[in-house]
Amino acid sequence: MKMTAIILAGGLATRMGEICCEIPKSMLQFAGCPFLQYLVSWLVRLGLNEILISTGKLSDRIEFLFATNFWSSKGVRIVREDEPLGTGGATKFACQNCSNEDVFLCNGDTLVSLSLVRLYEIHRVLNVPITSVLTLSKEVPNQGAVSVENGIVVEFREGEEAREPIDGENYFRGSSTGCYFLKRSSVLSLFPAGISSLEREILPNLVSAKMIGAINNGFGFFLDYGIPQRYEILKNNLWILKRIYGEPITGGNKNE
Repeated sequence: MKMTAIILAGGLATRMGEICCEIPKSMLQFAGCPFLQYLVSWLVRLGLNEILISTGKLSDRIEFLFATNFWSSKGVRIVREDEPLGTGGATKFACQNCSNEDVFLCNGDTLVSLSLVRLYEIHRVLNVPITSVLTLSKEVPNQGAVSVENGIVVEFREGEEAREPIDGENYFRGSSTGCYFLKRSSVLSLFPAGISSLEREILPNLVSAKMIGAINNGFGFFLDYGIPQRYEILKNNLWILKRIYGEPITGGNKNE
């Protein structure tokens, strides 16, 4: 499939405390393999021809595993920030280094159950620069931050108080999963240079122009393990990780 996956794995992990002093969140271990290895393996199996891992702090830990001929042969590359750029800046920087117009963006610390191919087809029908994948789960922080009419986002309020989700045919309300379908050319033209936040700055500014679409992913499993409590939940429920992303593909690191 001619699509680039961009995995944002350059966050500072401040909410994780000492757990991530010497290791990125995305490289925390689950059954002997880092989460990022499960996620990348899933994307490889889906047949994406390019997978970019956007890194920053502690990038060397990620490069040790993925900056190898083994993963390069599967289309995996590292895109390293010289300084923190925020989610918006990191996305634009990665898009400057990708080969395809169609991009799937996701986070390196989030487990999401979704049918990527089916959702991509919906994104193509919507024909907008950016399509957000939303969940109706009540367990997600900031639930109800995104309101949608006829596939187009009409309200995007990151950080608002929780509101009851609405599951409707032409109108629904949900929360972002952190997964997006993007057009590379739109990112390069619409996103500002330098540091920016995708959720707090870029998306709210584009809503009024009706440039943001949304897909209702229903009540499929969603877990951002960016705090210690949720990290423990995922460690104690490894069967969910393996059911959604499958077994990790194993290959040589830089010492092999």
